[in-house]
Amino acid sequence: MKKEESIFKKGFSLVEVILAGALFVLIVTALVGAFVYAKEATAITGDRARAFFLADEGLEVVRNIRDEDFSNLADGNYGLSISGGEWIFSGTSDVTGIFSRQITIFSIDPNRKQVTSEVSWTRENGQSRFVSVSTYLTNWVREGGGGPVLLSCAVYCQSLNYSGGVCRANSVQCNKNGETYESGGDSFCVLPASLDTCCCQP
Repeated sequence: MKKEESIFKKGFSLVEVILAGALFVLIVTALVGAFVYAKEATAITGDRARAFFLADEGLEVVRNIRDEDFSNLADGNYGLSISGGEWIFSGTSDVTGIFSRQITIFSIDPNRKQVTSEVSWTRENGQSRFVSVSTYLTNWVREGGGGPVLLSCAVYCQSLNYSGGVCRANSVQCNKNGETYESGGDSFCVLPASLDTCCCQP
């Protein structure tokens, strides 16, 4: 009887060892998988943030080029580069590291352009990704032969066949006042900084 109990105990101990080993392998695999996933997610988030930065930078550069002369904004696809300390259009796209940026300019009417800044990249695993941001830019207006003066939100709204426009804190305020938010007029709402949203009145 003692001999049978000894064999049973040895067999039971072997099963315990196998189960413990299998459990250990499962835990380690799960931890490694979680680590790899977290690392990949962090990398993707970082790439996406960098891409949005480059896309936003593209819009700011085009605004600066517009400020020099609205006629600089010819329709087409462009890249950006620095020449003589100033940003200029160069080629049809520009590359920064793994990121490729393309600026697209499209005429809405003689005094308005839609500008889109798209940044694309390919990850190490071969996945292609992109982000895109856009805005509307309006021509400068010269008054009384003086220096360049931007149109107001009200004049911008009138150009879209609204009765007028006013700068408010955000688009929610537009809705509360029965107005329509037009993002293209935001560039005319700069002072005070708390009122940076153009609301067009019916």
